[in-house]
Amino acid sequence: MTRLYIIPVGDDWIHSFEETVASPVAIPEHAPEDLQREDQVRIWGTTEGQQKRTFFEEMEPGDPLLFYHNGEFFAAGRVGTAFEDPETGGDLWQNEESRFIFTVEDYQEISVPREQVAVLLGYEEAWVPYRFLRVSPDAVNSLLQQYNSIEEAFQDFQSGDGPDGPETKESKGKDSREHTEIQWRLIQLGLAHGYDVYVARNDKNREYNGSRLGEECVEHLNLPGFSPAATRIIEYVDVIWLDGDFIAKMFEVESTTSIYSGILRMTDFMVKVPNIAVDMHIVAAVDDEDKVREEINRPTFQQVLGPAEHCTLRYLSFDEVRETHETVNQAGPLQEAF
Repeated sequence: MTRLYIIPVGDDWIHSFEETVASPVAIPEHAPEDLQREDQVRIWGTTEGQQKRTFFEEMEPGDPLLFYHNGEFFAAGRVGTAFEDPETGGDLWQNEESRFIFTVEDYQEISVPREQVAVLLGYEEAWVPYRFLRVSPDAVNSLLQQYNSIEEAFQDFQSGDGPDGPETKESKGKDSREHTEIQWRLIQLGLAHGYDVYVARNDKNREYNGSRLGEECVEHLNLPGFSPAATRIIEYVDVIWLDGDFIAKMFEVESTTSIYSGILRMTDFMVKVPNIAVDMHIVAAVDDEDKVREEINRPTFQQVLGPAEHCTLRYLSFDEVRETHETVNQAGPLQEAF
């Protein structure tokens, strides 16, 4: 079962958080060798303590992280690489007691009231997180009364789309506009080739070219033979092309979130539905091609992708999507798109 970590950030540490998590930093000198290949990372840590050590040693890549400050959960991410090193704590924060270090991937700013998370976890409404903790199995079970998985809850926390209402917080800026543009082009391409198209449930109301992304798309995924858990995972895939009751292609557009999270969603789905045949694509900028291929080749993902005889997971560039869309606009549908 996926672990969920809660990390309070005190007033005396919020500036440090902004410097090393909200803003990526150069790789610390004493970081593990596998991190040295990166240009920059988002990185955080916590101090020594027996219970903290236990929680820290159980951390695995991809585990969700929720950061708390001043009455709300203000940021979310996932564990990247975890390592113990007091020298890194000293270099980054002038505090060698901060020895339990972990990089933060899939980082997003959120705004979720403390009371909402408390209720979801089965705590008293007055509960306040005051230390680094791994959410207990009982609390996870409470969360699962509202959601089918921690993954689903985490997606809602990130998007601002809680169990009682629609999305209220939307990321802004060039990355978000580009993400929406590529989603729109993939939707138009799917429709032009005769597919039914599904767009991620938290993106249906985004607009591009004066129209809502979900305007011509199917509202719900009705996939006979799929478990609710499997369906819930792909409800957040950016664009899905459907051939009747079958999934033809899935696309994760990676401009506003980490590449890791898109691949994780695809491989989680493959584990839930091991015999499915589907073409899957991670769509990213040309500058990110090497990073995408490196992530796909991680041993963690290859354990799932390697034995999958009927599934493919490929890199697709934004430029390829744009060029294909323009070609189809001028010449009509292709025999095979992507």
